[in-house]
Amino acid sequence: MKKKAMALAALVVLLGVLGIVYAFFAKNTGSEDNEEKKDNDYSYVINMGEDAVLSEVTAHRNEIPDDIGVYENYDLGDSTMRVYLDGDNYFIEGYEDMPLSGRIGDYINGFYTLASSMELKEHDDLSVYGLTDPKAAFDISYKDGTKLELSVGNLTADGLGYYVNTSLSESVYVVTLSFIETYFYGLNELIDKSLPEINQDEITFISLNDTKGDKDLLITYDNTEDAAAEGNELTPLVMRQPKNGLAVYPYNLQTTLFSGMGQLKLVDVVKTRPDDLGMYGLDEPLYKLTVMDSENTVALDIGMEADDTYTFCKLPDSDIVYTVFTKGVEPFIDYNIYEFVERFVNLKYRRNIEEITIDAKYGRDYTLEFGEDELGQEGVDNRVAILNGNEYDRAGISDFYQLLIGIAFERIDEGAALPEGEPELVITYNMLDGSKSVDAYYGFDSNYYIVEKDGENTGFIVSRTYMSRMLSKAAELAA
Repeated sequence: MKKKAMALAALVVLLGVLGIVYAFFAKNTGSEDNEEKKDNDYSYVINMGEDAVLSEVTAHRNEIPDDIGVYENYDLGDSTMRVYLDGDNYFIEGYEDMPLSGRIGDYINGFYTLASSMELKEHDDLSVYGLTDPKAAFDISYKDGTKLELSVGNLTADGLGYYVNTSLSESVYVVTLSFIETYFYGLNELIDKSLPEINQDEITFISLNDTKGDKDLLITYDNTEDAAAEGNELTPLVMRQPKNGLAVYPYNLQTTLFSGMGQLKLVDVVKTRPDDLGMYGLDEPLYKLTVMDSENTVALDIGMEADDTYTFCKLPDSDIVYTVFTKGVEPFIDYNIYEFVERFVNLKYRRNIEEITIDAKYGRDYTLEFGEDELGQEGVDNRVAILNGNEYDRAGISDFYQLLIGIAFERIDEGAALPEGEPELVITYNMLDGSKSVDAYYGFDSNYYIVEKDGENTGFIVSRTYMSRMLSKAAELAA
């Protein structure tokens, strides 16, 4: 019994010794952790709490260092920029109507946590570090009332960082270049310069106004439902200028007008409030471009070339001058309609036609009328067709009708004059909406006609052989 009591006492002593050892190591370990944490606290120039909310920051950029990768390419005037919180969104004072880019997040976050690579608690006069005349100074305010100032001074001797200090500490810190770069963000970085994305397969409108010449371009979208109802393979895009009535396929545009669309983007903010837009060719823009798809619109006023790579431009409702890649706008400015038009003389949809008349100077005249509206499956136009008094269903008139609406020109001879005298053939389209268009075919030579549309010489050169085949098919039906 005595032996058991002695063993128990020895165990208690052992446990006591182990407890002392544990407490000793725990205390020392805790001290090291606390000391490390304390050092880490000192390694932050700014280290706001999780609940902190930046309410505003005013940047005074006195100089943008050459070795900072982010900089303003153009003199934007006032070097002071104020970013402030209004509701849930940040705005740049004076540019409230301009959406901000995703970089605003990087810019704002930098005023919550800024780490240093070195802290100089004891240092010489601040002028040694460029902090009495800093390259940039920031007045920072948070929603809880906290305010502080941050200054950026000289580059360190090893070129790896900048000296900074704040109003919260007497220390001078060294901050690496990657941190400092964010603080030199300006309008070029913070203003969203993206343009709406255009789906080239769903183009609905293209307009280029040449204010200094006569090279206007206008392509619009006809009624898709009518085209789809007809099962018509012709494109619903139709040119209005410079040659009215020409068909345009979207995939033709993709390799011509839209060949530079990937570079049609705003590059730099040049001037925010220019005194004279004329120095950029934008007081009366040289060109006005508008492109629309089924959802988005891109509109630009285009001015003079800035250099070999860029061209000045602005958004129509803004006075801010930007640059755009010249290769993005060049295809629109230097377009050639023959590269992308389809060569139909007169693009019409059956569903919209009331009557077509063919008046021949030499030969027989024809009148094609359509009866009362009778829509079949999927809205197909199954109206009875009446050619010179003979009635035909859709299938019966199809061969002739396809030849009639498929009249195409082989080339455009813009210098060719209309022959004197009367046209050899006149085709008149009377539409259900009350409109009318007239195509007059004059003899060009023994193989071709030249076409006048609504009194205007188009220069369209059309094969006599094709027209003879169409008239022969009409004669068969009307016999």
